[in-house]
Amino acid sequence: MPNDRSAAEWAHELATNWEARAALASRDLFVASHPGWNDPTAWEQHAATEVELFLAGLDLAWLRTVHVLELGCGSGRLARRLRSAAHSYTGFDIAMGMVQAAQQRCANIDGMRFFHGDGLSVPAAAQDRQYGLVLAVAVFIHCPRAVIATNIENAYRQVQPGGQLRLSVLAFHDDKEGIVGPQAAVAEATHSMQDDMQQVIASLTPEERRLAFDTYYMGERFRYAEMKPFLHGLTGGEVALYRGDPGCIYAAVTRPPA
Repeated sequence: MPNDRSAAEWAHELATNWEARAALASRDLFVASHPGWNDPTAWEQHAATEVELFLAGLDLAWLRTVHVLELGCGSGRLARRLRSAAHSYTGFDIAMGMVQAAQQRCANIDGMRFFHGDGLSVPAAAQDRQYGLVLAVAVFIHCPRAVIATNIENAYRQVQPGGQLRLSVLAFHDDKEGIVGPQAAVAEATHSMQDDMQQVIASLTPEERRLAFDTYYMGERFRYAEMKPFLHGLTGGEVALYRGDPGCIYAAVTRPPA
C-alpha cells in the first residue's frame, strides 16, 4: 500500500471509489457485506446487532438526552435505530450518492439530518452543536491511517464533555493481545466470518468485484498495544478497548467532564 500520500490525496481517492459504489444498484452490498445484505430481514437483524454492540455499556436514559453524530453513515443502515435511541441524529458520508440513499431511506422522520462530507472533517453544517456520542461504525476499516487519524482529531472536537467517540479498526489476526473469550470460541467465530465472506465474494458481479478488489477497499490494520497511545495522542481522552472479534479492535474515547 502506498504510504507517501497525504490525507487529502487519500480522501480524494476514497471519495471517487465510494461514489462509484454508491452508483450501483447493489450499493448496500458495500455498506453491509454479509450474506443476505439484500434481504430486508437479514439487513435489519445485522443492523440491530451492530447498534447493540456500539451502544453497549452506555446509559440509555442519558443517550436519549443527547445528540448523536455518525461518521460514514452510508446508505442509512443504522440511522433510524440510532435516532430512536437519541435526542437527535446527524449523519454524513464521503459519497453524495450514499447521502441521498440515506435521505430517501429515512425520509419524513423527525430529528434526522444528513450531510455530504470531505472524508476528513465534520461538515460545517454539522458543527452547530456538540454530540454526546460520535460513532464511526465499520468506517475506519476502509481507511488508511492518515485518514483515520485526521477524522478522529476532527470528530473528537465535536464530543461534548462527558461524551464519547466510539469506533472500530482492523486488527492483525496474528496479534492475540486483548482478545476476549476462549480461543476455541474465537477460532470458531473467525471461521464463521471467513465462510460468510466467501459466500458474499462468490456472488459478486464483475463490477462489484472490481470495486471490492481493484480499488482501495479494506483499510490499514492496527496492533492492540498501539491503540491506546494512538487514540490518546490524537484526543487526550480516556481510551477503553474491546476485542471480541479477532479481526477488529473496538474503542471508546471519553472526553473528561467539564
